[in-house]
Amino acid sequence: MNIQTNISNAGFYFILIVAAAIALAYVIYFFKKDKDEFIPYQRYLLAGIKFLAVFLVTLLLLSPLLETIKNRIEKPILIVGIDNSESMLADSTNRRIIDQFIKKASTDLSDKFSVETFTFGEKLTKTSQANFTEQKSNYANLFTELDKRFYNLNVGAMVLLGDGIYNEGKNPGQDNFRLEAPVYTIGFGDTISQMDQAIVDVTHNPNVFLDNEFPLEVQVNFTEFPQSQTQLSIYLDGRLMKSENIDVLQANFFYQKTFELKAEKAGLRSIEVVVSPILAEQNKRNNRFRFSIEVHDNKKKILILSQGPHPDIGAIMQTLTNQANFTIKSQEVSAFNGKLSDYDLIVLNQLPSLRTQHLPIFDDIQGSGVSTLVLVGPSTSIAGLNNLNLKFQLNPTLITEESTPYFNEAFSLFSLPGNIKDVEHIYPPLLTHFTEYEIAGEYSVLAYQKINGIEMNYPLLMAGSIAGRKIGAIMGEGIWRWRFYEYQNYDNQNAFNMIVVNLFNYLCVSEEREQFRIYYDRIVPETSPVKLKAQVFNEIYEPINTAEVKLSLTDSSGNELSYLFDSNELEYNLNMGFSKPGNYQFEARTFIGEKEFIKKGNFSVEEVNIEQQKLQSDFNMLHLISAQTGGKFYQSSNYTQLIEQLNADNSIQTKVHTENNIHELIDWKWFIFLLIVLFSLEWFLRKFWGSY
Repeated sequence: MNIQTNISNAGFYFILIVAAAIALAYVIYFFKKDKDEFIPYQRYLLAGIKFLAVFLVTLLLLSPLLETIKNRIEKPILIVGIDNSESMLADSTNRRIIDQFIKKASTDLSDKFSVETFTFGEKLTKTSQANFTEQKSNYANLFTELDKRFYNLNVGAMVLLGDGIYNEGKNPGQDNFRLEAPVYTIGFGDTISQMDQAIVDVTHNPNVFLDNEFPLEVQVNFTEFPQSQTQLSIYLDGRLMKSENIDVLQANFFYQKTFELKAEKAGLRSIEVVVSPILAEQNKRNNRFRFSIEVHDNKKKILILSQGPHPDIGAIMQTLTNQANFTIKSQEVSAFNGKLSDYDLIVLNQLPSLRTQHLPIFDDIQGSGVSTLVLVGPSTSIAGLNNLNLKFQLNPTLITEESTPYFNEAFSLFSLPGNIKDVEHIYPPLLTHFTEYEIAGEYSVLAYQKINGIEMNYPLLMAGSIAGRKIGAIMGEGIWRWRFYEYQNYDNQNAFNMIVVNLFNYLCVSEEREQFRIYYDRIVPETSPVKLKAQVFNEIYEPINTAEVKLSLTDSSGNELSYLFDSNELEYNLNMGFSKPGNYQFEARTFIGEKEFIKKGNFSVEEVNIEQQKLQSDFNMLHLISAQTGGKFYQSSNYTQLIEQLNADNSIQTKVHTENNIHELIDWKWFIFLLIVLFSLEWFLRKFWGSY
């Protein structure tokens, strides 16, 4: 503890304060005082107390600062990650060994480490109790999430217990480890190849159209297979559609073939691909592959008009061509001579422009009532755009600015990606007009503009329904870079695709004036909860939340369950949780006044069997992770050696953080308490010894 002051020549003033305190004590107790009032020791004691009290009070005139030094001890953290996927159950001893390791590590390493235990599979969970029920293994996500949680903390080491099998996310051996701590891996399972025939994957489009042929690409892997032939069968809604013998040319063999099926009935269709099991096969769960497709009997037609090729249009078309429910035509605006009424949506890329704003087609678009999406860019004529009467206006300007997006989490016209707040940080800016925007209240803003780090109230992406006509706007040029940067950072374009597809689906669907609506996903993986949303409207189509919405659900076996929707201010929600694979039908009912409304529908829960496709452990992956981070690989039977090494590793040290805090002396409560004690003690002794 140190005492400082900011006053120059503090030493000189300190001497004056000491002298003044001595002088005051002398005057009170020695100068012209009755010598018989106090005996000598009393006089000196009282003078000393007076001196100290006066000195401390006058010391405050120097504005002294009190510096305190505090040491904070941070023990190294030992992170333990346990693979919680189904493949870990291939060896029945794994659970027992993992429990033994957790117990011994918690006991033997607790003096040196703060032990933090997690399980991982599809998600990361802080627990030491693994149940091995997760149906995917995402090693890369484990390291990404741990980096977020333990950033800038004293991580001494990490221990990873797993079989090295990953089937989701990036290759963990190519991941960028940012924990800056060695990762020790403990391998579980068997690396010896076992006889097996496994359907590795069936590539298919989840959406097809009625009476169309659609392909299924079947991939089967054979390992140490003892036979020269097996049979493959494909069933559609339980009816055998294709069957053929596969010639297995050698013990380890890979088979791949594309089959064509015909969509003969609209709705959800269930498909199962099966290879006939043999008696010696231990893992028969990967002999079949089940999934569902939806057969549509209509397509949405989209017309894209522009002045020529543009990468933004290319990015949108690449995304939409993977969706079976869109038919897209792209043409230069000056060459179009078709009927606008033939289309469900018209896309104007930087139109009207200065060169094209007087073309009669824009008057036709305005009067057609067809839903419209405008992509605004530097070539857009603001005056021409305002004349389209789309219920938003831009003040004319020639100034452009780069605007990055920040997405509106309250947006409710359609679903946004769950990771949208993470993705928005990697999306580069769009080139926008730097001007004032006036938008009608019917619009909902999907994303706002952020200019030079400042969140503006200007729309970047928006959509709405204007007098029964759907209108959307992207207020900047360069969204193709969003798709590119997302792939660079995540190896996919899932967020971009979801935004574009949902926006186009919303704009293409005509406004239905229904008082009772149900929204749900038609195909749901068994790893995701089944969720439904409902909306109820009164006679003038205002949302109400006072009605009761009930749902009756029937599964594939004919069992019935009843549910009740939860209501909030604008809608009703039902989370039915995780359901078994199969086809489900439902009937939702509600009353608005005395009138009953009924909605019927069906959906399919798909089986996720990815963890059973490969049960042979991959210790090479675990070796690679350890080698890249400075750790070491151990067999599960030798886990005690790892615990001994961690205890003996002197490079893992406790960190001592020194914290200096400076406060004004007058703010120190013990200083004020000392002054009160000194003045009170002097008064008490004077009275006790008979002075007045």
